[in-house]
Amino acid sequence: MWTRTISALLFLGMGALLVFIAPYIKAHWRSVDSRADAEAVYLTRRAELRADAEAYLAKRRAELKQDAEHAEKSLATLDRKLDLTSLGFREVARKVAPLVVNVQNLREPKPGDLGPFSKRNLVYDPEKDQKFAQAGVGSGLILKPGLILSNYHVVKGGQRLRITFASGHSIGIDMDAVVVDAVTDLAVIKLPDNLPEDIKVDADFTTIYADSDADVQVGDFALAVGSPLGLKQTLTQGVVSAKGRLLDMLDMVELLQTDAAINPGNSGGPLFDQRGKLIGINVAIASDNGVNQGIGFSIPSNTVRKIVDQLLKTGEVPRGYLGIALEDLPGSKAKALAIEDGGVQVLQVMPGQAADAAGIRAGDVIVKYKNDQLFRGQPSRHLRQLIIDTAPGTAVPLEIVRNGAAEIIRVTIGRRPVDLP
Repeated sequence: MWTRTISALLFLGMGALLVFIAPYIKAHWRSVDSRADAEAVYLTRRAELRADAEAYLAKRRAELKQDAEHAEKSLATLDRKLDLTSLGFREVARKVAPLVVNVQNLREPKPGDLGPFSKRNLVYDPEKDQKFAQAGVGSGLILKPGLILSNYHVVKGGQRLRITFASGHSIGIDMDAVVVDAVTDLAVIKLPDNLPEDIKVDADFTTIYADSDADVQVGDFALAVGSPLGLKQTLTQGVVSAKGRLLDMLDMVELLQTDAAINPGNSGGPLFDQRGKLIGINVAIASDNGVNQGIGFSIPSNTVRKIVDQLLKTGEVPRGYLGIALEDLPGSKAKALAIEDGGVQVLQVMPGQAADAAGIRAGDVIVKYKNDQLFRGQPSRHLRQLIIDTAPGTAVPLEIVRNGAAEIIRVTIGRRPVDLP
């Protein structure tokens, strides 16, 4: 009896326990199923993300490889172009090097030049069989056989010149073989007719001019060759930085500006374009320490050609001259006279000169030269340029304002004195 009762109670207890824990078991299995489903989703999503990442990386690797191949091809193309540019400069250097010479300005030694502690460079002149003191050094250019071009300031004050060619051969030149133009700072050196054979070969070259007005533009390549700081046959490269620059030292010449390195010793040397044509003669630098700071100036080739032709033809450059002292018209007076453009006031008239003969008076205001209206900026400089560019003997109409009224005066331009600064 007790056995049946206990069995029944155990059966009933197990049943009750099953009824009680069944929801928990069911919830557990649901949780297990959910976790399994979530893990399956996670694994699927991870596989998808991994596949996407691998696809992206594969695509990116392909793009990078393609970019690298493209860059390599581009660099190869650029390298070839740079090689061509470099080779071009190399060939230009070979072409123009024989045209460039070194010019030494020599004078008789002074007592202080001969002592053991003298820093003055003494140069032996075999033609004279004596030593000279070097007063200065610059560069020059063979224009054609027998003619060397340099700067006036390179040869100024010299008693003797020593020209050294690219080969290293040199020859002494007397100063009576030099013709100069101080206004444009140019000097033409004539070589002797009876040159030694080796010098004759060295000097047998001709410079080709570029048209500095039409052919030379800002941004063009520029190659300077000369003897900076005494280093002969030095080539530097840059561009034409500007045109039409005016300096106080050369206020009658519009200059080319370049960033090709120019230093003391480059003066008188050439500035070439990328074809080896002459675009200018190096003449000055802008610097606050005396050496190159990327601003150099050259006399344009068209000016050079014109001046050289005149020097060879007449030994001088005939320039126009009025014989007046002048100044820019003050703004208050220009306003009072209703002069909107540039005007120049005559301060003094030199007796016997062209302006005096034409009847120009002190106090007159010049507003036009020929048909050219004077620039509002620096009209005095503009007028001086117009005058010196006019051939002596030319009849020119001047428009002036006198006593508030405009009138035309015709003046026959005189000849500018050679020694006038």
